[in-house]
Amino acid sequence: MSDVQIIFSPTTTEKAPIPLDLEALSSQFGKKSDWSIPEAFMCLVLAAAFCDGELAAEEKVEIAALVGRSRTMKTLSQQELAKVNATVNERMKVRPTALEEACNSLPTDMRLSVFAHCVDIVLADGELRQAEADFLNRVTTFLRIEAEKAKQVLTVIMLKNTY
Repeated sequence: MSDVQIIFSPTTTEKAPIPLDLEALSSQFGKKSDWSIPEAFMCLVLAAAFCDGELAAEEKVEIAALVGRSRTMKTLSQQELAKVNATVNERMKVRPTALEEACNSLPTDMRLSVFAHCVDIVLADGELRQAEADFLNRVTTFLRIEAEKAKQVLTVIMLKNTY
């Protein structure tokens, strides 16, 4: 066993300190959002699933699993989840900027992981259609994710779904 290279070690779920980004922090003050974190999360997940105009069975399964394991969503009761879903669907119908609003409402340290969930849902059916690629490009911009990080996430999720 002495030939085993240690790359990974156990981690806890405690958040690592995030470098203070004064520009990002100051841009968030003064902006009041009516989006809760669960609503913003649900908006992105549902938008990812429906961005190609259809909800594949694999996408539906992925969303159900995500809602069941996500710390943001699993603490909500069925009634609260239904209310979040109804609120998100109503906002997406009447607000042309709903997706961007939801992205801006997410905490900065949550954005990359939510993006990864979106990629996983988009790729759940094994295809990346033009509408899905367009959606991911928009969300990358709205979430202010660096292009290189977005490409890395896409590569990892594609590899994960290959096997």
